[in-house]
Formats: sequence, C-alpha cells, structure tokens
Amino acid sequence: MRKIFKSTAFLVLVLVAVYIAADIFLALGDKAKYVLLVSLILFFVYKDIQSHRQNRDLRIAHQKLKDINEITEAMRSTMELEPLLGLIMRDIRKELDFDQVFLYLYEDAENKKLLKCIASPWALSTKGISPLNISVEETPGIISLAITEKKPYIVEDASRDQRVEPLLVNLLKLKSFGVIPIVVKNNPLGALVVSQSNRRRGMTADDFAPLLLFANEVGITIENARLHEETKELTIVDELTQVYNQRHFQQMLPQDIELARRYTHCLSLAMIDIDDFKRYNDANGHLAGDKVLKQLSQILVGNLRRTDAPFRYGGEEFTVILPATSREGALIKLEKVRKEIENFPFDYRENQPGGKITVSIGIATYPIDGKNAPDIINCADRALYGAKETGKNRICLYKELTEKTGLSTEN
Repeated sequence: MRKIFKSTAFLVLVLVAVYIAADIFLALGDKAKYVLLVSLILFFVYKDIQSHRQNRDLRIAHQKLKDINEITEAMRSTMELEPLLGLIMRDIRKELDFDQVFLYLYEDAENKKLLKCIASPWALSTKGISPLNISVEETPGIISLAITEKKPYIVEDASRDQRVEPLLVNLLKLKSFGVIPIVVKNNPLGALVVSQSNRRRGMTADDFAPLLLFANEVGITIENARLHEETKELTIVDELTQVYNQRHFQQMLPQDIELARRYTHCLSLAMIDIDDFKRYNDANGHLAGDKVLKQLSQILVGNLRRTDAPFRYGGEEFTVILPATSREGALIKLEKVRKEIENFPFDYRENQPGGKITVSIGIATYPIDGKNAPDIINCADRALYGAKETGKNRICLYKELTEKTGLSTEN
C-alpha cells in the first residue's frame, strides 16, 4: 500500500511539474497540454504494469527456487532408492506442476544399450518398468540425444517429430514435452521426461527452466542412493556365491514369520547341505570346491521364485526361505533342486560316492512345526540330520521325522 501511495504521489508531482514547465516554456494550447499529459500518464501506466510483471516473475522464480530447495532437502532425508524415487516423482508433480513425469536411466552393458524407466506416474521400480523401457537403436531418439549431448530438448509436437521414440507417442500419449538430462560429474546418468497434459499451448524453455537446476540434484541423490544400496548389499550378500549371507538370514526369517502370522499364511524353511563336501575339497582343492558352491547357488536361484530367498548359511550349507509355501509345496520345489544338482556335470564329480555330487535337505514349516524362528531353524536342522542319517541325497520333512521317532512337533 505504501509503495502504491508513493508511486501515485510521484506521478502526480511529475505531471504537475510537466504541466507547469509546458505552460511556462512551451507555447502549447490547452489541447496539446492535455495530449502531453495523457501520453505521460499512459507511459507511466505502461512502465508500472511492466514493473509489476517483472516483480511477479521474480516472485514466481523465487518461489520455484524455494520449492526446489525444499524438495532437495526432502530428498536428502533418505538414502533408500525406491522411497527417494517416490519423493522425486511426488514433488516434481506437486510443486513444479508437471503431471506427466518419467525418469530414465541409461545403461550400457554387454553391448546392449537400454533406457531403463525406473519411475513413472503409475509405478516405481529400480529394476525397470519393462513396458516403458526403450532399447537404444543405431539412430538415437530424443531421450538418447539429450543424454549423450548433455543438453535439454523441447518437443512441441511429438507426433510430427521424427526424433521421438515411438513408445513416447503410442503408449505414453505425450504431445508436447521436455527432456532434461541428468548429469553427475560430467557423466550422463539418465533423463527426466516431463509434460503438462492440461496445457493447450506447447511447452517452452521457461516451463521447465527450474528443472535444469533440479535435475543435477536428482542425479547426485540417485547416485548417492545407489552407492548406499551397493554398500548395503555388500553387507548382506555372500561374496563367493552371491546369494544372501547368514547375517541377513537371521534378520529376514523372523520378519517373514511375522508376516506369515499376520496374514495367516504358512512358510517353509529348507536347510541344504552338500554331501561329502570335505572329501571333495580334500581331493580336488578349495578352488574346485568354491566353483561347486557358486554353481550350486546358481542352480538354487534358477529354480526358485522371486519371492523365495536362498542364503549361504555357512561352509557348504545353504538355507531357503519359502514364503506362503506349505511343506508339500516346498517338497516339490526342493525335489526339483535336488535332482538338478544330482545330474549337474560338476568337475571331478566322478570321484565322489556314487559318481555324483548330491545334497541332503531338511524342511520345516511354520506354524505346524514351530511358532518362531529359532524353533523353525531347529526343526529344519533336525530334518536335515535325519536326511543325512538315512542315506544322504534325499529330502526329509520334519513331520516325517517326528512320525518315525515319536517326537512332538511342538518345541
């Protein structure tokens, strides 16, 4: 209010001064004086409107920078990649007013270049959202260009722009959009694809200028989160076999049992031991033994569901947690694993008993055989011992063991 009063008072003073000066120094008629005054008034009004617009633009830019700073602070609050992606997507859509946002990472592995979509308005996945992934052909599309050239692109009409990947038009239905590269330490990491579907006009550079600053922060936080996950992975994965280690097993089994209890599901635990493995190591050396452990781990992973989790329990012993799996279901799955191991052409297997490398397996099931993690581990271990005692290369259910020995299934 004070500014308006000051500017109005200043305008009145200037007009009075001009009127007096025109009256004294210029031989102007009344009409000419009025024309001069009106022209001056219009000029001042124009300048005032221009100043108001500039102030408004500055306020908007300041608010955008403030939003970006708040978003950046929020992103720094987590080092977990998927929650971080959720924050990025939410804040770009809410604070920066883009309703269509896609985050692509550039991968170049095994001579196969891929734009992996890890975030969209509908889904998040660090492994990639398969329908939205884009293979990079010899002729790069608009996203590839933005990434490799490290510069943003604006597409005014996607249906007419030959550089646009067909998926962006056919599946995502994008019309006018911007592609902003994500660059970390001068290395291209990926790109943000943003669009405002409710806009009638095409996208301009001013529309996503704030994202140019934001994209750098996105890159840094994603890279930090990935490093954090890689470091975390090192603490829970067995270095030799690349399956989870015993430490992670001890953390996961109680959690999985609690989930099974909450949703009234069963859960099975298998304990697997390589038969006569010490003999194999003594005869063929530890390098050959390590190779067997790696190959056996691959067989396990290849025959299990994504929800099943294999672990190296120690030495030549492995465990597998099978969520929502009855003992009968576990028996079917583990029998398939046992047969595949028995028939696999391991090096020097002919020197083992029976001319093959085999495993013995014990299975216990929650809640029938035990109510908590220690009980289930104990039952599976006793079932494994039963498989060893009855000839090896076989599976023993804890239920069978209790029926033969008269033991109670309650621990």
